[in-house]
Amino acid sequence: MNYLRQFQYNEEVIGRFIDVLNDHPDSPEKVKSLLSHLLNALEIWVSRVQDREAEVGVWEQHAPERLHELNRRCHDTIFRLLETGNLKKVHAYQNSSGNAFKNSLDEILTHLIIHSAHHRAQIASCWSEAGIEPPSGDFIFWARERGKQKGPSFR
Repeated sequence: MNYLRQFQYNEEVIGRFIDVLNDHPDSPEKVKSLLSHLLNALEIWVSRVQDREAEVGVWEQHAPERLHELNRRCHDTIFRLLETGNLKKVHAYQNSSGNAFKNSLDEILTHLIIHSAHHRAQIASCWSEAGIEPPSGDFIFWARERGKQKGPSFR
């Protein structure tokens, strides 16, 4: 499976999580924090690849009404990177503690998909404990739904 498809899925599923948060403003604070963090991580890693200062902090919390725009903006940037970036290119950066590291774009993109799934699972667990039905985050359900709409997407 290619990264384009993975990030199409990631953007749509995060959007569904944002919708549930907007429908349930009484969600636990941990949900709000984790959803903001998930989006912050996307922006922070993209800024590292682009060799620029991140526009957000690691745990900066955003108003729920801003989350869709952040999701779209981060993923639009990732889609541009997928068109123009070299997956083997190694990017040097400093983490939030100031330590220097180097990773390929391929490793960074893989991390972003796994990191997003990890925090979506935490959010879903918080919602379930609070009696709020979380959206499905399963890739296969997303792929089946997309297949019914317009056939498999492999751009």
